[in-house]
Amino acid sequence: MKRRFSTLLLSALAVVAVGGLTLLRTGLTAEAARQDWTPLVTKNYPVTGTFTDISITGYYEDIYLRPSRDGTVSVTTRDAESVTHTVSVANGVLSISRPEPDSTGDRLFFHDSDPELILYLPAGDYGALSVSTMSGDVQTASRLAFSAANFTTISGDVELYSSVSGNVVCNTTSGDIELRCPTAGAVQVVTTSGDVELNDSYVQSLSVESTSGDVDLERSTAAGAVEISTVSGEISLERSDAASLTLSTTSGEIEGSLLSAKNFSVTSTHGRVQVPDSDPTAGACTISTTTGSVWITIRP
Repeated sequence: MKRRFSTLLLSALAVVAVGGLTLLRTGLTAEAARQDWTPLVTKNYPVTGTFTDISITGYYEDIYLRPSRDGTVSVTTRDAESVTHTVSVANGVLSISRPEPDSTGDRLFFHDSDPELILYLPAGDYGALSVSTMSGDVQTASRLAFSAANFTTISGDVELYSSVSGNVVCNTTSGDIELRCPTAGAVQVVTTSGDVELNDSYVQSLSVESTSGDVDLERSTAAGAVEISTVSGEISLERSDAASLTLSTTSGEIEGSLLSAKNFSVTSTHGRVQVPDSDPTAGACTISTTTGSVWITIRP
């Protein structure tokens, strides 16, 4: 009996020892993994020279354009210590760029927060803004205004709060687009799966092409035409309007409210349709869908 008890005791101790070694090995592996993370380092770049246009090229960092408190222009980055951005002014263009990531993927070092680039500008009007990035988000402040704006991302989101007197172009694969610009010229958005929002804005025209992303317009008006095309995404309009509207989807629903009467032309194969009576003297509202439902009201 004692021999059996001793055998059981030794077996239990062996299990405990193996478990302890496993936990130790797991802890060492986690600690080694943590040591692979490179911390973010803040760097400041002064800007000298006169410019109107702005061009920014990034990769993984979030990009912010903010009004400066002291009325100066400067660039602040949080990135790996080995990364040095290029900041220069030539021919009236402020150019800011990050080196292309190396093959080891130097974006795998951020354990506390995302890398970022902040461009501080005196509040006011500027020329054309161009921003290109891969997965980093882009945000502009309402106290800054531009003559034109062009954004290109793969998965990064775009938030435009600035007024733009000219055209706005947004190209993205899966990043969301949120436009809260009080005024803008012709707005063109092309996306695959990113959602598109236009809020509290007055634009000259709007064109949106999407595959599966939703498109929402809230309290926004276009002086000219609005053209929205999506395959499976939904189209929603809340107290929004335009001189003419063309809304097209295959399986997504189309619903919402317009500010004024329209001359409706609706085509739907299987979806339910409910729209106000047409006014032949009003602007055209052409709606087409295959299986999606259509529900539109007029709310002046």
